[in-house]
Amino acid sequence: MFGGVTILDESLSISIKKELISLIMGPLTQVIFLYFIYILYKFGYVGINTFTKFYNINILLLELNLLPILPLDGGKIINNILDIFFSYSLSHKISIFISVITLPILLTYDNKIIIIFFFIFLLLKNIEEIYYHKYRTQKLILERKLKYHQYKKKHKIKNVKEIRRNKNFLIEINGILLEEKSYFLYKINHNKT
Repeated sequence: MFGGVTILDESLSISIKKELISLIMGPLTQVIFLYFIYILYKFGYVGINTFTKFYNINILLLELNLLPILPLDGGKIINNILDIFFSYSLSHKISIFISVITLPILLTYDNKIIIIFFFIFLLLKNIEEIYYHKYRTQKLILERKLKYHQYKKKHKIKNVKEIRRNKNFLIEINGILLEEKSYFLYKINHNKT
């Protein structure tokens, strides 16, 4: 009804840069499509009424998709940028906050019936984001435990919940500074005894 919602079993350990490029490609493709329709109009293959309808619909979809509301591309782009600077958990909380305070902007758009349905859909998705927040952080930790990724940068943390995307962590256990892979091995061995 609102376009497309793709549900993927997304990996949280994917490169932020790759994910940002993927997120930007959606709106960029829409801009290219708008330009294509404009060319067809300019050369007389499409009438003014058809062009105007396509233009208005696509501009609206582009505007809505770029709003910083999860799970829209704009919200995911904000979340990925925050992931560069903060722990995964904190950046996700900030993204949810930005998303929730931005939601009322939708009610300023015309065509109220569709916008109200869209508002309700996004409100429910944000409630879901709030509810599943703690599980998303656990999923990232589990992914990192099962599939070790070697990143160029490392950061020291006090608690494994301070994990960051695209950085391996160093954590102090019993006075010893452990790298991420060693920490997970330690936890596996420690839990057996």
